[in-house]
Amino acid sequence: MGHSQKQRPPTRRLKAARWLLATALLTLTACAPSKWNANLGAPAKLTWPPAPNPTRIEYLGSLHRFTPEGKSLRTIIFGHDRAGTIIKPVAICMGDDGRMAIVDAEKRGVHLFIPNQQRYMLLTRAGDESFKSPVSAIFDANLNLAISDSTRAKVFLFDSDGKFVKEISPPPQLAFVRPTGLAYQEMDNRLYVVDSKANLVNIFSGQGQYLTSFGKRGMGKGDLNIPTHIAAGPDGKIYVNDAMNFRVQIFNAQGEYSTGFGHHGDGSGDFAMPKGIAVDRSGVIYVAETLFDAVQLFSQQGHYLLTLGSQGRDPGEFWMPSGLFIDRENKLYVCDTFNQRIQVFQLYGPEGGGRP
Repeated sequence: MGHSQKQRPPTRRLKAARWLLATALLTLTACAPSKWNANLGAPAKLTWPPAPNPTRIEYLGSLHRFTPEGKSLRTIIFGHDRAGTIIKPVAICMGDDGRMAIVDAEKRGVHLFIPNQQRYMLLTRAGDESFKSPVSAIFDANLNLAISDSTRAKVFLFDSDGKFVKEISPPPQLAFVRPTGLAYQEMDNRLYVVDSKANLVNIFSGQGQYLTSFGKRGMGKGDLNIPTHIAAGPDGKIYVNDAMNFRVQIFNAQGEYSTGFGHHGDGSGDFAMPKGIAVDRSGVIYVAETLFDAVQLFSQQGHYLLTLGSQGRDPGEFWMPSGLFIDRENKLYVCDTFNQRIQVFQLYGPEGGGRP
């Protein structure tokens, strides 16, 4: 007949081992870097147009990742945290305090970096919902961040600390089908949301209240055919990339048609696959032309001015660029999507940002 054995209490050695394991796990978390930086790579001496013409655009550097400050036990054991690495940037925006949001399609998230706090986070969900296909982001005057998710057909609003606040929605009869490009117009405190599949632009107040919409499918003035990107100019006008009509259309803040330009082609000033759009303080319009691997510049009248970049992986070259943004310091940010980086340029003069 077998003898049952009583369960022995943990020995001192076992207790000590458990305590050391718990301490190590706590240390791995506690020693994780709390400060982050965003450093541009060493700048190359590149300017556009080529000398002896006056410099309009100057290359400043490229951003590949957000890096933690110093080393932690976590990085010693597991290597560097790849959360801050930019994989497939498709949109970028800047806040008035220098904060940056980069939509990363590969990570299905948004890199949020706040430099004056040396704070970084990767936003991948809104409340209980994870992002499926984030495509655009924009800050408002209060540094709240709106993010569009085309697959979920939703626009999410986050506060200045990166915390989810609410969804922004139009009336049920205009429910989002495929929301894409976002723009914020500070003069009237308005948020603009492109719905690519519905061929219209929805206008909301800064608080997220629906105001009105403009656009319908067609080829006439003010009509749209798969619009994708949008920008609010310093003049208060709204600039829409009417992608499958191969043109840019310009509207006033209420959505009334003003003018437009562009046509399909493969020459300088033509459009083949236009994407990101931005406008500098002198009114020059910048359009990312993905198939040309370049950014094209136009006047307010639609006259072709200059091409920035060419195909390649070196500084000042692009591989299928997409989102664009111009900040208050007249810096142009280009999502160099398949080169996995953000390229940054300083704009000068009347044809490059109005900076002396």
